[in-house]
Parts: sequence; C-alpha cells; structure tokens
Amino acid sequence: MEQPHLLSKLRTALHYLYDSSQQQSPQHLHEAHNFLLTYKQSNVRRFVVSKLQSRKDRIGTEDCENELSFNQPEELTGSIFLSCLALLYSSCSHDSNSSHERIFTAQALNHRCRSIKLAEIFDIEAEDGVECGTARLVLALEEIKYARNTNSKSDTELSEQTKSILTAWLERYVTMLVNRCGGGSRCIGADLLAVVLERHSSMLLDSPFLCDESRGEEQVKGTLMMFSLAVALYVAAFREYEEDHQQQNLHDEPRSPWANTVLAELGSALSVTMLRLRYRPTIDKHATPSPDPSCPPLIEALVFAINIVKDSAAEYLVKQPSGQDIAHNYAVQRSIAACVTSLPETVLLPPGQDYHHRVPSVDRSCLRAASLELRCNDTGMEKAIRLLMQSSGNNYDDSTASRLLGCCESWARYVAIPIHVIDESVGKVAIQYLHMSKGTPSSITQQKVQTLAFQYLISIFEAASPTLNVEDILTATLGVGASGTQNGKKKQSNKSKKRTEKRLDRARNIQTDESSNQAEEELLARKNAACAAAAAVFGISSSHGDEWGLKLAASCHTTTSHGICSTVASCATSVLPHLLTLERSEGSQQWRSELFSAITLVIQRMCKSHNRDIRALAYEALMILHNALNTVSVVSCNVEKIAIDSICECALALAASCAYPAHYFDNLSVNSDEDLEIERNDVRDVCRSVCCLDTGNFGQSPSISILNRIVDTCHGAIKSTEPTQLPSEAVVHALSSLAKPLNKLACDSQSDDDACSIMFKALDSFGYVFERLNTMIEHVPHSKTLPLSRLALIGFASLAPLLSSIAQLSLRSTTATERHLIDIFESALSAGMTHSCLSTAHIPELIAQSTLSTTRYDIRGTMRGPGGEDHVGCIALIRLSGESAQLRSSIFKVCGQSILQELASLHRNLKHIELVERGVGVDYGKGVTPLSRRLLIRVISRLGMQQGNAVVHSFLDEPLNEIIAQKNAPPSAEKFFRLCEAALDLSFFSPELLIQLVQNRASDLDSLVQTVILGYTGLTFASEVDSTCIQWGRLRCAVICLLRACQTMTDYSAGFFIALIKAECEAAAAQCERGSESGSNLFIEAIIGEEMIHSGAYVMLIGEYLNRISSSSDITLEQQVDSCRRCIHVLKHSSNNIASILSHDSPEATAHVDPRPTNAEAWFLTMKTLASVCRHNEHIASSLAEEGLLQSLFGDSLCLVVFYIFMKDIGTKKRPAPDVQRGMSPDGAHTLAMCDFISECLLLGPSNLAAAAGCISTSIQLNCTVGEVQAEVLGAATISAALLRAISGATPPWIVEDTPILFRSIFTALGGNLDVFIKTLDAATKLKSLVDFGALKAGEKLSGRYLDTSSSHIEAFLAKTKETCSKNDWKKLKVVLKSATGGKKKESGFNLKPHYSLWECERV
Repeated sequence: MEQPHLLSKLRTALHYLYDSSQQQSPQHLHEAHNFLLTYKQSNVRRFVVSKLQSRKDRIGTEDCENELSFNQPEELTGSIFLSCLALLYSSCSHDSNSSHERIFTAQALNHRCRSIKLAEIFDIEAEDGVECGTARLVLALEEIKYARNTNSKSDTELSEQTKSILTAWLERYVTMLVNRCGGGSRCIGADLLAVVLERHSSMLLDSPFLCDESRGEEQVKGTLMMFSLAVALYVAAFREYEEDHQQQNLHDEPRSPWANTVLAELGSALSVTMLRLRYRPTIDKHATPSPDPSCPPLIEALVFAINIVKDSAAEYLVKQPSGQDIAHNYAVQRSIAACVTSLPETVLLPPGQDYHHRVPSVDRSCLRAASLELRCNDTGMEKAIRLLMQSSGNNYDDSTASRLLGCCESWARYVAIPIHVIDESVGKVAIQYLHMSKGTPSSITQQKVQTLAFQYLISIFEAASPTLNVEDILTATLGVGASGTQNGKKKQSNKSKKRTEKRLDRARNIQTDESSNQAEEELLARKNAACAAAAAVFGISSSHGDEWGLKLAASCHTTTSHGICSTVASCATSVLPHLLTLERSEGSQQWRSELFSAITLVIQRMCKSHNRDIRALAYEALMILHNALNTVSVVSCNVEKIAIDSICECALALAASCAYPAHYFDNLSVNSDEDLEIERNDVRDVCRSVCCLDTGNFGQSPSISILNRIVDTCHGAIKSTEPTQLPSEAVVHALSSLAKPLNKLACDSQSDDDACSIMFKALDSFGYVFERLNTMIEHVPHSKTLPLSRLALIGFASLAPLLSSIAQLSLRSTTATERHLIDIFESALSAGMTHSCLSTAHIPELIAQSTLSTTRYDIRGTMRGPGGEDHVGCIALIRLSGESAQLRSSIFKVCGQSILQELASLHRNLKHIELVERGVGVDYGKGVTPLSRRLLIRVISRLGMQQGNAVVHSFLDEPLNEIIAQKNAPPSAEKFFRLCEAALDLSFFSPELLIQLVQNRASDLDSLVQTVILGYTGLTFASEVDSTCIQWGRLRCAVICLLRACQTMTDYSAGFFIALIKAECEAAAAQCERGSESGSNLFIEAIIGEEMIHSGAYVMLIGEYLNRISSSSDITLEQQVDSCRRCIHVLKHSSNNIASILSHDSPEATAHVDPRPTNAEAWFLTMKTLASVCRHNEHIASSLAEEGLLQSLFGDSLCLVVFYIFMKDIGTKKRPAPDVQRGMSPDGAHTLAMCDFISECLLLGPSNLAAAAGCISTSIQLNCTVGEVQAEVLGAATISAALLRAISGATPPWIVEDTPILFRSIFTALGGNLDVFIKTLDAATKLKSLVDFGALKAGEKLSGRYLDTSSSHIEAFLAKTKETCSKNDWKKLKVVLKSATGGKKKESGFNLKPHYSLWECERV
C-alpha cells in the first residue's frame, strides 16, 4: 500500500526524539527537532496563495495566467494532514509501544485545526507536489473568481466549472485519502474510513456547495476532515479499550497514559472543524453571523459525526472476529465524551482575562455566535449531558461517572451549571465518591473518579469567584476576551485593556441591551449553582445530616486529604460571600444558616489541622469572607455573627498552630526552619487582614468586633500566665500581628470607649510580657527568653504610632476612660523601654555566626526580625524615639532624665564588647553588631536634642577624641580602622549637632578628610590588596556617611567636597592613563566599587543635598538659595575634573573597575536634580540665574553628553563598527542618567540650548555656525544629531525607548513650535564636522550613517515625524526613529536596560 510522502520522515524524526531504547547523536536529535518544528508550522497552501498575490502585486492586474514557478518544489511536496492521519491510524491499529506517535500526531492535527483555515488544513493535494497539486487547484479556483469578477462568463457556466473542478478533486483525492492512511490488524482506521465514505458519499458528491468556488472547497474539505477525525477518535478509543483489557489480570493496572491526551486533542480538533463549518464570518466583521442551515447545532453535529462512524463501524465489525461489541460500545461512548468535553474549552472563552487559555484562530464574531449558542439550554450543556448519558444507557457505573464528571467539569469553567444538573451530577454522582470508608479500599478507577469529582466541584466554586464581575462574563460571552498567552505575561497591559474595552463596547452595540442583563443573570446563576453544590456535598437539607459528604470527610483525620480540603477552601471562597449577600437582600433562611455554619466549621477544623499545607488552604477564604463582611456598614443578620465568630476562631487557631515547637531553640546556632517562618509570616498577614480597619467606618465595622475578640483572648491568655512562667509565644505572636489595625484605631478613634478598651488590653498585654521578661531575663537561658523577647519587641516597635497618639492624648483634658488608658500606656512604655535596654545588653544579636548571606531567615539564635539585620531592642528604641516629640517627652516622663546616662553607659559597654571582648571582625557570641550599636547613638542624640542635655555633647566628644588621637599617627590599617569607626559613630548623631561640629571644629574633621585624600595617592597598578587598602576603603565610606548625615552644604563642608572630588578624579585619570588592562589596588569591587561604594559618591551626595534642600519646610527661602549656591559652587569647581575623566578616550576597563561610568551616573543624576529643583522652585531658579551660575553648568553638561556620543564609532556603509571603542562603555546606568538629565534640563527653556551651542562650537567646527542660525536652534540641532547617532548604534538599543521623551523636551524648549522643531531636525540630519573629532571624521554627518543617505529617506523621516508630533503621539515617534536609523539592533552585544546604582554604605 502506498504511503504519504512525509510519513517515513515523520516516523524517523519521532523515533530519534522519543525512542529511549537507543542512544542518539546530538546532531540527529537536533535535525529531528528542527524537522518536527518545520513540519507542524508548514502551510504549503498559504505559501502558494502568497506567491500568487505577489505576482498580482508585481504585475498590477488580476491576471489569470495559469502558471506559478517554485524553487526546490520537492521541499513543498507532501501532505501534513495525510501523513499525520496515516501515522495516527497506523499506531492505533496494532500492538506497538508508540504512544509518542499518537500524542504528537493528535497534537499536530489539533494545532493545525485551531490555527489555519479548512482549505489549508486538509492539504492532501500537496501529495502530488506543489505545482501539480496545490498550485493547480489554487489557480483553477482563482481563474473562476477572476471570471466572476470580470463577468466574462455567466454564473451558470462558472458554477458548472466549479462543480467540475471539485468533483474531479474528490475523485482523485478521496481514493488517495483511503489508500494512503496506513494498515495494520483488527480495527484499521483506513478501512473504517473507507466504509464511512462509501456510506455517506452523498454528503460530498451531492453537496449544493460544489457550485460555489468560495464556499465549496471549505465545505468539502471540512466534511472529509469531520469523517477522518471522527474515525480517528473511534480508533483511538477502541485501541485504548484493547490495551486496558490486555492488562485485565494485572491487578487493575492504570489506563494507558496516552489515551486522555490523544482523545482530548482529537475532540478539540473536531470541535473547531464543526465551528468553522457552522459559522462563517460575515462581510460586516462586527456582526454576529447566522449558522449554516445545512449544519446542525455544534453538539448535535459532533454526536452526529460519531454516530456516522458508529454505524459504519458496526457494519465493518460484522466482517471481523466476533466479541468486539463491548469494545465498539466503549469506543463510541468515549468518543462522544471526548467531543462534548473538549467543546467548551475549545470554543468558549473563560470569564476574566485568562492568558493561559488557548483561543483558536477563528473570527471573533464566530466565537461570539458559538458562545451564545452553547449558553442556551437546548443547544448547550444540558444537551451535551443528555446525549452523553444516552450513549451510556443512562447507567451510573464508575466509567460513566468518570465521563459525566469530566464533561461537567469542563463545562463548569465556562458556563453556569443549571441547578437540576447540579442535583443530578453532584447530588447523585459526585457525592458518592467524595468520602470513601477506610475499611474498603477503593479501586484505581474509583480514585480517578474521586479526583474528577473534586475537580468538578472546584470548577463550580471557582466559576463563582467573588472577584468575577458582570463585565468578565460579558467579555467571555461576546467573544472579546484575551487572545493567547500574550508572550507569557500574567497581567494585561493598558493597551490590551483599551483594545478589549473597545471590542466589548462594539459587541454590546451589536447585541441588544439584554446582553448585560443576561450576564448579570449568569453571574447570579453561577453563585446559586455554587451554593447548591455546596449544600449537596455538605448534606444540607438531606436526611444524611452530619454523616454525609465533605462535612464528615473533612472532620475525619483518617480521610482528610488535600483534595477534600482544597475543595472546601474553594467552596468557602465563593459560597460564603454569596450567602452573606443573600441573607442581607432576601432575609434569613434556615438552609443558608446551616450551610454557612457547616462550611465555617470545616474551615475552623482545617485551621486546627496538624498539616501545614491544609492550614494554608484556609488563608484566602478567611480574607475574602472578611472583605465580604465589610462590604456593607451594618452588621444585622445571623450569619454575620457566625462569620465573625468563625474568623476569630480561625485566626487564633492559625496562630496557635504555627507556634515554635518544643525544643526548637535548644540549639540556637542551627538555621531557622524556612517553611515555618514563611507560615508565621502568612499567619500574621491573615490576622492583620481580618482585623483591617481601612474602611474607616469603625463603629459599625465587623473588623472592630474581630479585633476586640482577638485582643481580648490574647489579653486573657497572657494575664492568666503563672507568675513563674513566661507567657505563650504563640499568643504574643497573634497579638503582635495586629499592630497596623491598632495604630489605625488609635489615630482615628482614640476617644471612643470601645477603642480605648481595645488599646488598653493590648498595651496591658505587652506591659505584662515585658515585666515578666524583665524579671527573668538574667535568670533564664536565652533559649527561653530570646523568641518571646524578639517577638514582643517587634510588636511594640510596630505600635509606635499608637503610643504617639496616646502621648498626644495625655496633653489635653481627658475622660476617666482615657486617663485609665494613659496610665496603662505609661506603665507599658516604661516596661518596654526597660526591656529594650535589657535585651540589648543581655541577649546577643547573634548567638553564632550569621547565615543570612546563604539563607532567608538566618540562624535561630538571632535577636533580629526574620530576615532582618539589626537587634530588635535597638529597633524598638529607634522607633519609639523617632516617632514624635510628644512620645519622646513621655519617655522622659516615665524613665526620667537618667535614661540618657543609661543609654550612654549601655553604648560604652557594647563598644567595649565589640572592640575588646569579641575582637575586630567578630560580630556574634556577645553584644550587638556595630550598626545596631550605632542606632543607640541616634537614640541618645534624638532624646538629648529635645532636652538640651549636656550628656549628648559629652557623648559627641568620644569619637572626636579618637580622631584627634589618630591625627599624627602614621598611615596604617589600625589608624584607618579607628578613624573609620569614629567617623561612622559621628554619622549617627543628629544633623544639627553635625553642622555645629563642622562649623566649630572643622580642623579636627579636616584631618579625617585629609587622610582619605592621602589614600588616593597610594594608587598602584597592581591587583594586590592589603589590609591597609581595605581599611582605607572603609574609611572612605565612613566619611561619605558622615557627610551624608550633615544633610546640607556649609561653607566648611564645601571645601571638603571640592578636595575629595578632585582627589578621586585625579586618581581615576591616572588609572585611565595606564590603559584598560592595567590592574589597580583601589579601583576594585572591594575598595572603590560595589562592595563598598562606587566612585562618584561625593557628587551623588550633592544631589541628595539639593533634593533635601528643595523639599525641606524647616528652612527659609533664602537659606535654600544659599545652600543651593554652595552646592553649585562645588559642582562648578569640580566640573573640569569630572569632564576630564568622562571624556578620556581609554577603552572600557577589563582588569579593574572602570571609575568613569559611576562618576558619569553621579554627575548627570545630580545635574538632573539641580534642573528639577530649578524647574519646580521659581525663587531658587531666578536667584541663581541672576548670578549666572546655571547656564554655563547646564551647557557644559549637555556638551559633555554630545561629545561622549561622538566618541563612539558606529561604522559606515562600507565598514562595521570596531569591537573596541574609545572611552567608557555606554552599557550602564550612566547612559540612562544622561537621558534623564537631558529631558529635565531642556524643560528649563531655550537658554540651555544656546549655552550648549556655545560650548560645542568651541570644540567642534561645524558646517553651520551660531551666526547663521539662532544659537538655541543650533544647540537643539546638534543635540538632536547626537541622539540620532545614539540610536543608530552608539548606545544600547534600549535608548530608543527614551528618545521620544528627549525629542519632546527639545520640542518644548523650542517653544512648542512644530515648524521650528522640524527645521531643527532637518538641520540635524545635515550637520557635519569639518574636522576630525572623537570618532567623527572630517565631512562626516553627526547623525550617523543611516541618515547619510538619499534626500527622499530624510524627507520621509521628517514627514512622518511631523505627522506624529502634530497628533501629540510621542510614543509612536519611537517607530519612526527606529525606521529611520536602521531598525531594530539585534545581537548588539549590549545588556538590557539597567537600574540605577545603589549608593548606600552604612554596613561596611
């Protein structure tokens, strides 16, 4: 028997890829993979049509010349459909281990059915070659279309000619279809297909569409596909039955894994084929098409196709060995089930934007028509289930139940399930499998049915999700949902949302206003169906009561499974909010209360489960239920009380369930249990969410009741603790999670009696915990005190806003209730401050060496927050001292003035431990880390500044004395270390003290700065680094921290900045002079790099000063101007140093960290900040402009950007760009900073353009001068030319994303005059350098090689730009720019768009 041309290649490729019995060479695997990819995507018919259209376009007429030529026509020979079908029939018709062949061919057929037209899918004529087969048919039909359009023949003649062509096609290819579909034994697909075609040839030969050239081919091919796919379904199901029963005696072996996949793919392919046959797009693409009268409704059509095969198979099997009736009936039932199960997933759209749903490439209007059809009772789900059950004889055995539940599950995801279907499928079938007695083990088949039952229920509940709305339903119903996976995006973009909204509005207008009402009805029906299903599985309103369904299953430890609990959680998420809504709108009904109670009871049991995964399933349900409770303001109905009680019980149970196990802290040096810590964080989120007070309606909010209940329970549990015991850590954990709602309560409702009561109990609880800890901390091992102390301090620190509110309350006249609250506040504050100091003194921050660099939650013996980096005692002190002046006053009131001496003494002890007892470099075992210790300095400074206490000033002398002591010491690692520690300590004092320090004791600080400057002179060009270099690097960071802490520029600090920037730039220049391959002992990651802080940090500090100055409300306008003037003075003095290194032509460094990119980033970000300050503060801008300080600085910086771009050689038409470029690489955040600076600077007006033009003209001789055109226009033209060169390859490709914004800034700077802007761009495309400069050669265009072309190209660019800008569509300018400058730059070698660098160094 003759085989399809591609069959042998297909079989060989699949063998190489999937046959694991033999080792294949990588080359063969690669070739096989490429062949299969090309095979699935091949479309010879479309290629021929495209070739024909190209000939028409070339000739310019719709000629009917009957010839098309093809290169290598043998590569286009062979039918994809026929070879797939033949291999599928063959592999399903005999004993073979060929599941990969069955799966691949089924998937390939489905992929093609979903992706391309019917005439292209059924490509059997390609077996005769592209010229004799495909092209011949296309040209013949094209000739008829041409004749009909030109009226050269009568319609009757053309109809007869069409019929003749299609009849001849049928005679030729129907026989080929049968003959080339393979062979085998028993149920042979080709033989069965022959019987089908023989019995139903009239559907092809007598079709009225044979006379229609536009419809006839698709109808004929679609009918043949229907027969072929239906036979394939039957043959695959028949083969599945045979394989299962060959293993009948092997203890109920599982079904062959290929069957479900193959049948689902074929069912989907047949469904799409029927959809294309029944609905065709109309001329009006927005109109909903009417169904083809000759094609029955989709479900009936599918079953009709299977019944055709059923009758033909019965005739065929008469001639085969007897005893195959059971297999025949099974194959029919499975085929029908596969079709009606695949239909909704194939044709319908899911409500909401599900980007993982595969939408077939069918006209949206056809999908809309099919969606409306399948939502009708007579032609939708009810019809599908009725026909499915009829095929099974209405029996409910395990196989039938499996098919029924699978079908229902598929439909439940897309449409609302009628209540009587719920009663039948859930109440009579699914319920039987939900809870199986542990005494009678179920079969594998029953376990599969049970899994399907759970999946079905989850689909019902998810289809009624509370997040689903009417618009989601309407979007799916009208066929305007999401299309495809959108490149894997999880969220829909704004553009996509707008397109969907447009399509939805259009579809609404085409339909009637009833569509919205129908969507509302469907949404309600979904929710009612979920309630009905929940009532069925929970045994509500049935005689079974508590002994039935999920109520018993979820409460029985031996039968509780993830499937049961996930179903209950899904049920609670969708059903409970709807039951609340029904109770409020329709009044109370007994069954609703019973169902609500039953579900919440099971959720409570889940929260008390010993299984962490089961507990986690309840989180979402609780938060959604809480949200539903707060959707109305009045708590009125009975179920709301049940809900509140349940939420409280669940929250407390979850907190208790995630308590640390006994003996968890016996070994404090081992890593934390990450799963446990993650669960504890999740439980904190749940507790916080169910007490959320963001609605603001506190008096009537259920959240108040929940918060009160949880706080009251925690308070009772803590206060009832034995005097010799510590309170339960789990209880404190629950209480500490409520900081956010408690803070909200204190800020918005502090005078309310109920609010005062809640806050009283919370503070009383924390106060009692601290008192117990304070009593026992020195007598109980760390394994007992550490977890409770850590948790209590984290919670108390989080309550700083609440404490501040009560401190404010104490300043005015109060009621008795408020006075009572203030008393407990003072008591808790005193105990909390005492414990913060005690825990810092007695419990080490790290018991053993930290593992935070390799783990997420560090060791168990740490006094940090989970994953944090500071001692929680210090965090509590810093939060309490920094919240407000009123709270600081309360601290002095309850602790006395001696608190400052106590804190200072604590700091000295900790520093002694750090330097003497622990030793340098060791930060565990005793005491706290240096940064945590320095937090105490900030606390002392804040408290002392408020009281004007002399303790702070004497405390400030300690690091200063250290600096003085080291002044004359020779350079060494020891000296640098001590200076570094002293400088870092100083940086934690308040800015006010530091400014006084700089003004009054500048000489002492000058030695510190000079030591840093001296270090730059130690630059060597070898890569060896000693401890002295490392400590100098730390000292540099410390000085930066100290300068940052000052927060403003003074006359004294300005000199420090100028000297430091100059020293760093000179060192950088020296490094660049040695070349890109030179080593360095300073410019490496561990000294001046990412591990410490980047080069350019001093300049970044100036930008931070400018930001703070402009936004500060504590200083006058004149002070702001003075501070800005000092910053500009430093920038002006440093600009030449910066420019000298940024314009250095040494290539990108390879053996050291290039200091230029981060210096450039710092400079241009600071200049951007300066421009922003001037743009948003008119007084500052006008004052500085009068002094002439701005224009030259901005002009020089713009000029620096332009020169930097001109340094890059982008090649010419005759030669590519060189691999090694002059100057620093543009691949980094500094290029992004340049763009942001240009955009902000040019918005200040044309004066900066003129300043840039003057600066540029002094360095580059152009073919246009300031005298010939206005200075601002020349500046704009030069900058525009530089930008065009940048996107032509001088900078990374991502720059084109930001370039439209830059051109818009130029447009704005030119006064928003479009004509002037276009003339400027025109000038930019013509500007040339008359001398060599950077990478520019004399006579070369500044804008680059892509614009050094014909005038027509430039004119087209300017015209498109003008059109785009006139519409104010600047985003579209990106497309115009890419088109003008060479298109997308693939394989450029650059990285993706970067983020800005980090400039923090506190933790060195």
